Amino acid sequence: MVFYQLDYVVEEIKKTEPSVEQKRLKKYVGADFNKEEAAFIWERVIDHKWYVGERLQRDIGLRVAAVDYVENFYDSSIFRKNDKRNGFFNRILKPVSQMAQSYFVSKSKSLPSL
Repeated sequence: MVFYQLDYVVEEIKKTEPSVEQKRLKKYVGADFNKEEAAFIWERVIDHKWYVGERLQRDIGLRVAAVDYVENFYDSSIFRKNDKRNGFFNRILKPVSQMAQSYFVSKSKSLPSL
């Protein structure tokens, strides 16, 4: 007597197996991401590779594009749904505080030293 259908077993194995995007990001960046996050990042890495390649007028490769995108452009707070710092006010206040900081830094450079 068979307790499990073969389809069910295959589907359960597929759920636990990492996706292609997860495997590639683990290989190139060395970090683990969940399936949704890896798919989101991988689409942007491909676009980033093209954009930087056009700017530099040469092929930069997937490893360089992945590392550059994750280190310089990716904001991991997008996928942190339970993080209180990811609230509405903080999403508004962060750019405002950055603008204020850059304003005061530029003003401090123009002041004469004492």
